[in-house]
Amino acid sequence: MSNEQQNKIVAFPLLKERLVEKATDHMQHKQFQEALPLFEQAYELDNKHHEILLGLVICHVELGDAGIAKELCEQMLKEDIGDYYHNLQMYLMVLIQLGHYHEGCVTLQAVIQEHKLPSEHAEQLYQLLEFCKNRMNQEQVIEEQTEEEQLEQFKSFTALDNIQDQLEWVHSLKTKRIEKQRFFLEQLFSSEAVHPIVKTVALKTVMEEEVDIDFMVTKFGETKKVNALQLQRTTPYFFAEQVEAQLTEKLEHENPTLLQVAVEIWQRHLFITFPFLPGDNVKLWTEAVYAISLMMQGEESDAAVAEEDGSFSAAELRKAIKELKEIEEISFI
Repeated sequence: MSNEQQNKIVAFPLLKERLVEKATDHMQHKQFQEALPLFEQAYELDNKHHEILLGLVICHVELGDAGIAKELCEQMLKEDIGDYYHNLQMYLMVLIQLGHYHEGCVTLQAVIQEHKLPSEHAEQLYQLLEFCKNRMNQEQVIEEQTEEEQLEQFKSFTALDNIQDQLEWVHSLKTKRIEKQRFFLEQLFSSEAVHPIVKTVALKTVMEEEVDIDFMVTKFGETKKVNALQLQRTTPYFFAEQVEAQLTEKLEHENPTLLQVAVEIWQRHLFITFPFLPGDNVKLWTEAVYAISLMMQGEESDAAVAEEDGSFSAAELRKAIKELKEIEEISFI
């Protein structure tokens, strides 16, 4: 087919509208992974359609691709697509998610100087400006912290009354320059006094920020050197997925309710022990999770029977079940 013939091809009538309608329906049901490719197809048909661009921004933000969302917002602002001040608010929210507070301040101050803000947007935009200024000031304080000050910060952290307060503190790391909190995090990951769940959440937060830093993580008497950026690229683990796949094969048709219990136990175990893996014997851990799932449902399980093919012993199975049970006991906080 010649280029001339290709250029004459016309899309199906109302294809764009149908794509947008279907994508929007997925988005309203928080099915952002399903909505994104539909919005992308619609974007290929019309790259200046405000509803399509807005849908792409929302999907990318929800799926953790704030960088792409920022570029789309910049396109809408530059090309004056849709309501300027609504797009500006969306752009600032994306900048805040990325931690680009200085850029947010500069952008807003320039807009305020050049334009008289509409009354319906003024309050929200001034609040965003104040928020960006406060975060910039907080970052400045963090950047100037010495190791001694971070150690005092860690002591205050461990003195908190409950784990939920500690988790809130950890979640606040997303609004800070994590690399400037390195000493604080080193104390957190190495201290046996910090709950394993708190360590997991802290490590996942560092991974999300894609910080290329090595940490020594101690859990359950074991210590492991990990690189947050490398962990982000290598998880989920194939071994963990194989155990879940075998549980599914074993229980999907026989007992779907027990399968749900088993998968939840396995995922909790992996979350709490992260970044440590319980081993590499898929059959052993499949049977162990199956056995403890039966116990949790009040059913009997014979954990003394070893695999007929000799892939693990009865003693190994009992040990694995014991480990799963111990982790379950501390999994609800």
